[in-house]
Amino acid sequence: MKLKQTLKFLICIGLLGSVLLAAYEIFFWFTHVYENDARVQTDLTKISAQVNGKIERVLVQEGNSVREGQALVKLADDDIRIRVKALQSDLGLKKAEKKKLLAEKYVFEAELQSQLKTQKEVIKLRNLEYSSVKDRLALAEKNLGRVNFLYQKELISEDKFMSEKDKVLILRGEKELKQARIDVARQEYQQLKTTNKKVEVILERIKIIELEQGRIEDNIRLEEVELTYRHILSPINGMIGRIHRFKGEYVEDGNTILSLHNPKVFWIEAYVDESQIRHVARGKSVLIDFESYPFEDFYGRVEHVGNLTTAQTGVKTSSSKSSFSSGVERVPVKISISNSPPNLTPGMRASVNIRIYENIKLW
Repeated sequence: MKLKQTLKFLICIGLLGSVLLAAYEIFFWFTHVYENDARVQTDLTKISAQVNGKIERVLVQEGNSVREGQALVKLADDDIRIRVKALQSDLGLKKAEKKKLLAEKYVFEAELQSQLKTQKEVIKLRNLEYSSVKDRLALAEKNLGRVNFLYQKELISEDKFMSEKDKVLILRGEKELKQARIDVARQEYQQLKTTNKKVEVILERIKIIELEQGRIEDNIRLEEVELTYRHILSPINGMIGRIHRFKGEYVEDGNTILSLHNPKVFWIEAYVDESQIRHVARGKSVLIDFESYPFEDFYGRVEHVGNLTTAQTGVKTSSSKSSFSSGVERVPVKISISNSPPNLTPGMRASVNIRIYENIKLW
């Protein structure tokens, strides 16, 4: 009899518990929007090369933390270094050629100035000689006039008259010769001045060399920029998520080599049935259950509700596979995590319960 009463009591307790559990589930169903196939997401930064080349070294491993500006991948750059070396040799030759022309210009100008100075002295000397002969001729012509007067009066001999006359003729010839020499000296001076055009030719050659030198320097800078492209650096502080290409592989510009993310920036993306989306709004509290942490509760908040369904975005989730056949679509919902668990990784599965009525306290 006692055993029978005990069994009845236990059955009543069990029925009462079942009723309470059912009531709780019904209450929970009406106060929450539930989605069991949410996924942890993060901003993935895909790292790719800007040029074609072969991977020489991958300097990081999956899971490594990296700093902004840290070297991640090095592409082979021997060809660029050879080109830079050849261009630097060409640049050195152009600089040497320019230096040689400048020295040649300096020597030529110095020699030309010396010759011009000498020729000026020659012209000055010839002018002095001409002035001297001119003065002597003037004196001789004056004497000839006086002798001619005396000769007409028969006061001197004919030989004396002819001697003075010959002297004047000789001085006149010498004057013309001195004038001719002055003209020649002046012509030689002008010829020397015209040879100054050789300096202009040298200057034109120097300008051409400077242009070629600038072109080579531009090419060196381009090659150095190309060289920097062979060293791929991290654009952010983050963590290496996955390495897609490895040492020895040939990659083209745009090919993803590795991906990284910020380990401090995570959110949950859930796809809510379109029939329940009216209960979801920005700011709603969310209870989060991670499969990796089955006995812990985590909390979050709705940050964004999408305005496109899975049919419009082309996204298919495991929870919506059956709903596609029935024509039911889902809407993406972004949820922030208030107390993130350790070792959170992109793609981790979670269940979310979005609270409909904020004034009801369930946790």
